[in-house]
Amino acid sequence: MRKRLFLYTTLIIFVGLICFFAASVYMTYNNNLSIAKDTVMETARICAGLYSDDIDVSAFVKVGGDTRITVISPDGKVLADSRPLDVGAVENHLDRPEIQAAINNSPEAHVRYSSTLGVDFIYYALRVDSGDSYVFIRAAVPVAKVDGYLFQSLPLLVLLLVIIAGLCFAISRGMIQRITKPFESIEQKLNLLLSGGHTSEPVAKSYDEIDTITRGIDEVAQVLQSTIISLRDEKSKAEYILNNIGDGIFAVDESKNIMLINASALAIFDVTPDIIEKSMSCLSYDKALTAAVDDCVIGEKSSLFEFAFNGRIYFVTVKRLPETKFTMAVLSDITDSRENEKRREDFFANASHELKTPLTAIKGFNELTAINNKDESINKYIESITRETDRMLSLIGDMLKLSELEQRDAAPNGVCGRGTEVSLKAVANEVCETLSAAINEKSITVDIIGDGTVDAEPGHVYELMKNLIENAVRYNNQDGNVTADITSACLTVSDTGIGISPGEQTRIFERFYRVEKSRSQRSGGTGLGLSIIKHICALYGWELSMKSKLGVGTEIKVAFGKR
Repeated sequence: MRKRLFLYTTLIIFVGLICFFAASVYMTYNNNLSIAKDTVMETARICAGLYSDDIDVSAFVKVGGDTRITVISPDGKVLADSRPLDVGAVENHLDRPEIQAAINNSPEAHVRYSSTLGVDFIYYALRVDSGDSYVFIRAAVPVAKVDGYLFQSLPLLVLLLVIIAGLCFAISRGMIQRITKPFESIEQKLNLLLSGGHTSEPVAKSYDEIDTITRGIDEVAQVLQSTIISLRDEKSKAEYILNNIGDGIFAVDESKNIMLINASALAIFDVTPDIIEKSMSCLSYDKALTAAVDDCVIGEKSSLFEFAFNGRIYFVTVKRLPETKFTMAVLSDITDSRENEKRREDFFANASHELKTPLTAIKGFNELTAINNKDESINKYIESITRETDRMLSLIGDMLKLSELEQRDAAPNGVCGRGTEVSLKAVANEVCETLSAAINEKSITVDIIGDGTVDAEPGHVYELMKNLIENAVRYNNQDGNVTADITSACLTVSDTGIGISPGEQTRIFERFYRVEKSRSQRSGGTGLGLSIIKHICALYGWELSMKSKLGVGTEIKVAFGKR
């Protein structure tokens, strides 16, 4: 900055001094020319005053010295000249501008070229009366004499120019140093900030206007310094947290180049940190992971899926970071969770099978006891055993159905294959006949509207319909209504029962969860009905949804769609 400013300043000063020098020379020349004109005019007046009729013109013109004196007749003929000329051979001077000015009584000095002597002269002529006639007295000075005066003063002008130039350069250099010093101080401070350091040294003083600017820049630099320190601390915290999270995290840009990856993701994919800014293909060629990232990069489509890699199972979340062009993937290791879930399912199924056999035996022995019993006082105990045994067998039956559905839902082929065309209305009527005792006990009105078919196993359709209508009856009010609206596209079962609070609606499809536990126990509910419904829908890819309002009723909808 200093060199450039000094260069520009020097150039401006140089041009200014050249212009000043040219103006000085021009003014000096004009001044000398004006003095020479005054001299010529004064000489002409003196000569005109000395002229008389009886004067010898040849001798008269000799008194001119360096000044040329010429006497010209009224007809323009040269009578005498101070220069050694053949006056007879000199051309007529009547058309000379100085002679014409004298004729017009407006004498004026003229600078022109003399064709007689071949140099430039300053001419001035006066008309002088001589008896009955008149003559023209003309004085002239060579212009070269004026130039001589200029050349005499030129060294002084050049010396003055050099002195002024030196002073200007010295002063401008000092001013530039003073102006640029605070900016250099700020530049050093900014460079120090960029290199990671910081300083609190004040900025050098300069002119008031410059100080105002530099103080503002210094304040910005101080804020920038504080911001950089704060951002550096936040970055360190973020990096520490990111690298100590158990989940693997990586982010890619629009070109699917890796821009961020934490320590867990490096360990998952067994790569080194130098993978940053390399293509995502360096991590994995898995089609599911690659396709999910492509969909998010191109269409901003988020996705959730499971990803098996190197003997581990990960739950992957892929989504676009808000207000950025980066796509982030989070890999959560769920291997242990899946193994524990498998163990629970196996225990669930095995325990259900093991319990069913002794309970069936207990029920048989209790029926024999009831047949052979002669003591009416123990009938209530026999009935209690029968009721609890039936409830346990119903629970175990639901547990076995749920275990079977879970195993089929987890099968490699995914969604269950085709069954047969099942009439939903026929299944609904069959379910109503089975539940007729409970329906009549509460005086509930069941309306079956419409009809439709669904491609599924009849047993699954029956379980779906039975659990939907049974729950609608079980949790209904006395004299309530149950409606089954059937089409080939969806099944909607609604009731006018107790309803479900918003806080419980998110858990209603969990196994063994009951909205009203005491009422469920009285009515024989197992808490597995809605869980069975959920697994049947998942098995066939059907969409399950629910609307409910506490004290008003519940509506559960199964959309079959297309598979």
